[in-house]
Amino acid sequence: MRSKYIERQIEKIYKEAYKKVFNNVGMTEAMKGSHTDIRNRILRLQESEKYKELCKEFAIRLSKAGINQQKGTWRKYYEIAKKNHQGVLPATYSKFEEKIMQEAVKHNFKMIKSIPQELLKVYQQKYVNTLIEQVAKGSVGRHTFEQQLKSHSHKNAKLIARTETAKLQTSILENRATKLGSVAYIWRSSNDKRTRQSHKTMNNVVVFWRKDSEKPLLDKMRGNAGEFPNCRCTPQPIVDESQLISSTYKVYDYRHDKIISMNKTKLLEALQKGEL
Repeated sequence: MRSKYIERQIEKIYKEAYKKVFNNVGMTEAMKGSHTDIRNRILRLQESEKYKELCKEFAIRLSKAGINQQKGTWRKYYEIAKKNHQGVLPATYSKFEEKIMQEAVKHNFKMIKSIPQELLKVYQQKYVNTLIEQVAKGSVGRHTFEQQLKSHSHKNAKLIARTETAKLQTSILENRATKLGSVAYIWRSSNDKRTRQSHKTMNNVVVFWRKDSEKPLLDKMRGNAGEFPNCRCTPQPIVDESQLISSTYKVYDYRHDKIISMNKTKLLEALQKGEL
C-alpha cells in the first residue's frame, strides 16, 4: 500500500514538471526541433526556488512513507544488532530511525531534482521525431501531436515512478541494514511469469552489499534487488547468522560476476570478513 502511495507521488511530480516545461512550447519550436529551448526551460525549472521547495517537501513525504514500512521488523533487527554489538548504533531505536530518515531525504531530494531531465529524454526519442515528421507532412494534426506526446510522457512517468519507488525502498533497506552490521542480503524474486529469467536465476542468492561497480550484473545493467527498471525483487538483509539454516548457499561472486556455491561455514567466514 505504501509503495503505491510513493509511486503516485513520484508520478505526480513528473507530470507537474512536464506541464511546466511543455505547456508553453509551441508547435513552431517543436517543428524546428528546438532542443535548446526545451533544455533552457528544464534548467530554469530545476534551478528555480519554487521547484527546490517542491523537491524538499516531497523528499520528506516519500521518506516518511518508505521508512514507516515494516517498522516492527526493523526494531527487532536493531535489538539483535545491539545485543550482538554489531554496527555503529545510536543509543535508541528512535535515534537510529532519525538518522535513516535524514539520509533518505537526501536520496529523495536528489532523485526528485533530476526528474526534469527525464523530460528531455522524452522529447529526444525517435517516437517524438517521427510524430514531428508526420505533422510536417500533414498526416497528423497539432492536437493529435500534443495528445500523443502527453500520453507517451505519462507512460514514461509510470515507469519512472515504479523504478524509483523500488530504488527508494532498496536504498532505505540497505542503509538500515548496513548500519546494523549487515554485510549481505538474500535476493528474493517474485518468481512469476512477469519475472525476467535473469532475476529468477538470482532468487535465493546471497549478495554482498557492494559499491555500484560491484553490484550484480544482469542484462547489461548493475544493481541490487529492486534497483532495475520494473523490478519487483526485494533484498532480505542478513542481520543475524541464525537466519542461515541451509547447509549450502548460492552466492553472487562480485569479483567475477557469477553465481558460485558455498557451504554455510565458508559463507559465515565471508560474512565475518565482509567480503568473499
